[in-house]
Amino acid sequence: MTATDHQSPEPDRAQSFFLAGTMQGARTGSNLVDQSYRAALTSSIRARRPGAVIHDPGVLMAEWEAAHPADIRAAHAKLAAVRSVHRNELAPELLDLTDMFHELTLLAARSDICVAWLPGHEPSMGTAAEMLSAYRAGRTVVAITAMRQNLAVLACSTVILPDLPAFTQWLDREAAQHHIV
Repeated sequence: MTATDHQSPEPDRAQSFFLAGTMQGARTGSNLVDQSYRAALTSSIRARRPGAVIHDPGVLMAEWEAAHPADIRAAHAKLAAVRSVHRNELAPELLDLTDMFHELTLLAARSDICVAWLPGHEPSMGTAAEMLSAYRAGRTVVAITAMRQNLAVLACSTVILPDLPAFTQWLDREAAQHHIV
């Protein structure tokens, strides 16, 4: 699949972007990576595609957690003390959490462009799942990372860019090539 093989939205429909990126990464518990990259990506996209639909899992997860009264974080924290985990024995709130993860990977597959932010050389299993889902659906997957030699990144990316400025240049180039306003 090449950069030109992606599915373009219908002319009267705004492009949709899915912001994949490291949340937990190699950290344990609820320790998260700095999520400020999400605002920077959103700002870059909005500046070039004002009508774009942006799906941000960081926002979606926060909204989802707020709507679920069960203490998901406490149930998740208890996993640290469990020697082996069996899906059929998970607390209901953890099953809901894993269902939400699957919903997000499906949303990545339905979005026109999956933007995967993978700083440094820290892999993210969640981001890999979102990238694979989008790639298998024939969507454009833009990885912003230095991990050009990581097989998962290489196999699931339409284009790999080094940083945010390169991403904004890519957005501009794509707009010119595909007459996107």
